[in-house]
Amino acid sequence: MSFHDNVAYKAASMGKTATQFNAAAQEHANATWFFLIIAGVVWYFTSWGWALIPAAVAAFTAFQSVSSTMIATRLEQLGEKFK
Repeated sequence: MSFHDNVAYKAASMGKTATQFNAAAQEHANATWFFLIIAGVVWYFTSWGWALIPAAVAAFTAFQSVSSTMIATRLEQLGEKFK
């Protein structure tokens, strides 16, 4: 059983829904774009070294978005199993 499966089971036991995780995934995706734009502006005005900081945050929020989407998919699959 993968990490995302375990998190989906725990979220289901806590009453969380796939819709909540899809909303979180969208928020993280929006944050990713924001931090990528910030990285571009920082790179333009300073150097690539300073731009790595917001770029790293963008990579982390992108990971969170993908992870939330995967958990939402598993929650949807769990919901179909119990119907």
